[in-house]
Amino acid sequence: MGLGLLELLPLLHFKISIASSSRLNYEFRTIITKQAPRIRLYDGFEPSGRMHIAQGLLKSVNVNKCTYPGTHSTFCFWVADWFALMNDKMGGDLNKIGIVGEYLIEVWKAAGMDLDNVEFRWASKEITENAHVYWPLMLDVARRFNITRIKKCCQIMGRMEGNLTSAQVLYPLMQCTDVFFLKADICQLGVDQRKVNMLAREYCDAAKKKFKPVILSHHMLYGLKKGQEKMSKSDPDSAVFMEDTAEDVERKIGKAYCPTMADVDGEEGSTGGVGTEDDAGKESMHLTQDTLKNPILDYIQHIVLSPPGSFFTCATVSSPDGQTFSNYDEVKANFLKGDITPDQLKKGLIDSLNNLLQPVRDHFANDGNAKRLLQQVREFKRVTTPSAEDEKPKVFSLDLVSDGAVPTDSHLVMAPLPNSNPTLQSAVDVLIKLAATSAEGSPKVLMLLDWTARVNNALDADPKVISAYYSVILSSLRALDKYLFGEANSVMKNVTVVLQSEAILKDPSNYWISVINAGRHFSLDAVMGVGIGLGEGMKDSEGVGAIIGRLMMIADVLAVNPKSVAFDATIDGVGTSLSNLKLEEVSNGNNARSALSVEAHLIQEYYESKLSHPTLASRFSVPQVIHINDAPNLQLQPPRESTALKTEFDEYFLLDDPKVNVKSKTKKAFCEPGNVDFCPPIELLAYFGGLGCGKEVTIQRSQENGGDVTYTSKFDLQNDFESGSLHPGDLKGVVSSVMLEVLTSISEEMKKDDDATKGFKSVREENGETEEKMMYIPTSPGICKV
Repeated sequence: MGLGLLELLPLLHFKISIASSSRLNYEFRTIITKQAPRIRLYDGFEPSGRMHIAQGLLKSVNVNKCTYPGTHSTFCFWVADWFALMNDKMGGDLNKIGIVGEYLIEVWKAAGMDLDNVEFRWASKEITENAHVYWPLMLDVARRFNITRIKKCCQIMGRMEGNLTSAQVLYPLMQCTDVFFLKADICQLGVDQRKVNMLAREYCDAAKKKFKPVILSHHMLYGLKKGQEKMSKSDPDSAVFMEDTAEDVERKIGKAYCPTMADVDGEEGSTGGVGTEDDAGKESMHLTQDTLKNPILDYIQHIVLSPPGSFFTCATVSSPDGQTFSNYDEVKANFLKGDITPDQLKKGLIDSLNNLLQPVRDHFANDGNAKRLLQQVREFKRVTTPSAEDEKPKVFSLDLVSDGAVPTDSHLVMAPLPNSNPTLQSAVDVLIKLAATSAEGSPKVLMLLDWTARVNNALDADPKVISAYYSVILSSLRALDKYLFGEANSVMKNVTVVLQSEAILKDPSNYWISVINAGRHFSLDAVMGVGIGLGEGMKDSEGVGAIIGRLMMIADVLAVNPKSVAFDATIDGVGTSLSNLKLEEVSNGNNARSALSVEAHLIQEYYESKLSHPTLASRFSVPQVIHINDAPNLQLQPPRESTALKTEFDEYFLLDDPKVNVKSKTKKAFCEPGNVDFCPPIELLAYFGGLGCGKEVTIQRSQENGGDVTYTSKFDLQNDFESGSLHPGDLKGVVSSVMLEVLTSISEEMKKDDDATKGFKSVREENGETEEKMMYIPTSPGICKV
């Protein structure tokens, strides 16, 4: 009978990244005794070029141990081609990345990996075919962590926290998602991946998942040069590679660092590299304390003597003809006491490595397919002059125009992110943005950002409640449009409504590649709005979902490819407050205004930098960014410094306010005599009364108060109020009547719409939850309470 997984653990030489052994035993026994027929182990590899010996031989040994007969285990390799794309490997060419992936699989076959219980699943294919499962899961992971926590995971990419692209923040989020998408019981990756693996366990706490993945972290080999904590693919002499010739192995091992005593020069933790990207490698990659840091001994222990029944032979001072060892401790002891010299140790390792690598060399020399793959991979590494075809930029994007989902040359408006109290202000803002296009009769697109809402944790990321909110908004827009503009001048009649998730799922691969490419182009700081002259930007303590939302916004704009896109000064495309930003206005040739908010900056910069090539400019012209800075402010009360001074829902009219609330809120609305700088009743009457749009409003007063007065402009109304000839009580009286009429019209429209009626009920039920539930509240470093 074969050994069970628990009995095999002593052979694995893995560190268990869990707090206590008792917890370890409990979690392993839970996995082993679960009802599923097999235990699933997972590792991911990025097809990024050459394979070093640890990835080839050490991984083969580990996989064979984990899937040994009797373990009832399946090892799933996640071929992370999408991750290689995010890291800009192979020039971001997914086809080349795929060829490299096939090459790496051939290396493992030749290295002796038993593939009977191994499966290879390609990320791009699996994610595309299961986009409706994978991406909502990724959004859920993202909404539960802040930027600080995700930055800490970027060691897996060998990057400093301060030198990240925004795509590199996507990497740990997707890798965490992979664990649950693949239904992995055990994560068997290198110790350099431990932070993102632990992120998966933290996600289980945040999402209240009962079973956490167990983390088995394997050893990371030292680099061959002094001070290198790990090997580097960018330094060919830091490691032996699987396709190295016998001469390469002899040269590299012959030159390798081989100390006989611990280094006391203070170089511990150095990577031996230069530049700013070595920061992530300075943290020790090893599971046990090792002051000697001898890479030759490291190779002997973890490569040569790791497989069961293996041995190591080298000449010794006492046995010049050679001595055979089956125990690493004996090799180390003989070396440290001087019975094995550094040259003898190196010669024995050279012979052992060449014996292990020869089957791989033979396979790539004799197998036609393997030989072709190796030649292609080597070709990718050569520095050549790119062809004219290669120099043509390639754009991956969702194309809703060609799909027929949206019209060409449209005017795009992003709906606000949902909240539990839909306000009249939010509906008016959308309507004004829709009407902002300068071209009369221009087609309009209103995008409902349901997936962006989920990643930003709006309404606790509940898809049903988010959908309910948008039903309410759409119904109120139709009612307001009819009330304000009538059938003849309707704004909504020429609007195409697009649900973001449905649009994405039409072509999820191209959409998310466009998100990744936008992330590759922009630094994390730029997407956070830091250092671009538009305010302080986001803080690291904020949810990382806002970063994903901004990248999705760029992909959404590309998908619609509009002629213009509108933002306002209160809520932008992903719900971020712009009130403290420096809004620099620039001329765009047709008297409209383009405000350089963070969102506008990202859109314009991306188009101008990435889509300005002559072959692309005809398809992707920079959209006119229209900033709405003259929309009515329907806030009923001035800003209050203390929340204790707030009365529940008294600051705005809600879309479902009953008559009693309308009268009460109007009565309480701020209306200081003579103050026209902030006078909510004037704003309400001017907008809903149609002043300046050919309509007139009559305020009825007694003869002793001056008699009835009729206004046709907001200017005259303000002048009379400022001079004192119009009393606040008279003004509020007519405003109350007008707002009752407005909100009654919305209510009647809602009653005709079952979705809106049910939507209000769902949103109201959500409003019963605590305010705490609706916000990111760090409960431990990096976790957002939701």
